[in-house]
Amino acid sequence: MKFISYIVVIMVVIFTISPVFADVIGRTNEEVEEIASPLLDNILEGLATDDYKKYVRDFDATLKEIVSEQRFHEIDEQIQNWVGDYLYREYLGFLKRGEMSVIFWKGIFDKSKDEILIKLSVSKRGDRYLVTGLWFE
Repeated sequence: MKFISYIVVIMVVIFTISPVFADVIGRTNEEVEEIASPLLDNILEGLATDDYKKYVRDFDATLKEIVSEQRFHEIDEQIQNWVGDYLYREYLGFLKRGEMSVIFWKGIFDKSKDEILIKLSVSKRGDRYLVTGLWFE
């Protein structure tokens, strides 16, 4: 069961992005971290408080369609069973992939002895920064 949960969590979100009117979110580690950290904070706070609206607040339309409220509760339960509660993270860096930025953190959770890779893909759409993908590995 743990292996199945692990696979499901890894596949929390299918990578999707609409390249129309999208752009990377920064050019330096400092710029990207400053933009992406509050987005990840909302996601992690949404998980911690079981708050779907907070969790998806910065998701793009495609990602919101994929992660329904019911699916969010399933994801939350799987993450709780797999790694437990989020404790802290360390920013690792980012990659530019087409019209988006993929940001990486090392996450520490209370039930896991392992470090968890948190990967967030974000693009700038107009004046907003939107999450287009999310992975816990």
